[in-house]
Amino acid sequence: MPSRSNRRTLLSGLCTAGLGGLAGCLSSVPGLDSNDAESGTGVGGTDRTLKLGIMQPLSGRLESLGKPIRDAAELPAKQVRDDVSLDIDYNVVDTGTSPSKGVQSAFKLVTEGEYPMVNGPAAADVTLQATQQVLIPYRTVCCSPSATSPTITSLNDAGLVFRTALSDRLQALVLAQKAANDLGHDSAGILYENNDYGWQLAQAFTRSFQRTHGGTVTSQVPLKGDSSSYDAAIERARTDDPDLLLVIGYPGTGGQVLADLGADAPEDILVTDGMQDKSLHDQVDYSLDGIRGTAPLVNGPGNQRFTKLFKNEYDTEPGIFTPHSYDASAVLLLANAYAGQNDGQAIGSAMPVVTTGDGKEITPDNLAEGIELAAQGEAVTYRGASSPVNFDENGDVTDGVIQYWEFDESASSGIAEIERVSP
Repeated sequence: MPSRSNRRTLLSGLCTAGLGGLAGCLSSVPGLDSNDAESGTGVGGTDRTLKLGIMQPLSGRLESLGKPIRDAAELPAKQVRDDVSLDIDYNVVDTGTSPSKGVQSAFKLVTEGEYPMVNGPAAADVTLQATQQVLIPYRTVCCSPSATSPTITSLNDAGLVFRTALSDRLQALVLAQKAANDLGHDSAGILYENNDYGWQLAQAFTRSFQRTHGGTVTSQVPLKGDSSSYDAAIERARTDDPDLLLVIGYPGTGGQVLADLGADAPEDILVTDGMQDKSLHDQVDYSLDGIRGTAPLVNGPGNQRFTKLFKNEYDTEPGIFTPHSYDASAVLLLANAYAGQNDGQAIGSAMPVVTTGDGKEITPDNLAEGIELAAQGEAVTYRGASSPVNFDENGDVTDGVIQYWEFDESASSGIAEIERVSP
């Protein structure tokens, strides 16, 4: 079975003092070399409680995305609660989009509730700080459904950090390809969310656009904080008259940029996954139809069943990253059941075990059966709603397709797919 005990190189500056001096070098954390789940010893157990923490942004700039992602994170527990012999205890905390609030929320989960596993966090900055300052030192495994920053791949995490969302490195390749080949431009200005997500995606796009397609990035302008106007940032981005503006943002920030650009912007506009939100049609007072963007595509074998479950439970269509959030919780529950203990290191070791191999195939359609089998120590292989959910040695999913889409108010979701691209 796959081993991930020494999988990542040390991220510079990781061994810094954390919350209350408790977050430090991984070598000081006891028990991080546990391989019980991987060796198959001491697994399973049905007379117990699975403890799941959920960290999502229920306020702030990501609130409109965070609440549906939270709902999807809760769905597996709600779905199976009457059909499994184990109890499931889950607790939701709000991270906002503030790394400090995320650290505080993580600390609350692991100390007050002693939750050994977490669905989340969502935003990359929150994920990086919460994992390094709290979750890793407290031996808590986490699986983010939406933190896409390439930085996360390089964390020295002792096999505790996973994600069901694709790295933005792949999205950037498609963005550059579409900017150059589909829209036919050789110059671009970038307006980006002033955090790790925005900066990393801007850098990755720039590398691909310039090196692969011979384009020129004329400016990279951060969008600083919540603002009622980004006119000054837009003016800076228009230095040297680029043919294209790439907007990397969230609905709040990016929506304000689109509003400030206005209906008569002379440039073509590309946006990213953080802005694939139908609510933007209502936030902007002109038609967004035709503005294009990219986002990781939901392409898992269990997506149809997940969609039905989500609509039945919440009476609305699933949104971006909701299938990824469902999968994150499902895999964590299966790994906890298989590990047979509320121990983050054991659960982390079991994550690749319950998603690889030729065990009983588990999808959102038979998740309860999968949890029961895992608790009995039987081999299971999860195939998800967002993707087949195969993790590499860095905890990143390996099967990815990027959706090229456009705003279309006539579509039921406000978004219309143009094509699917394999990076």
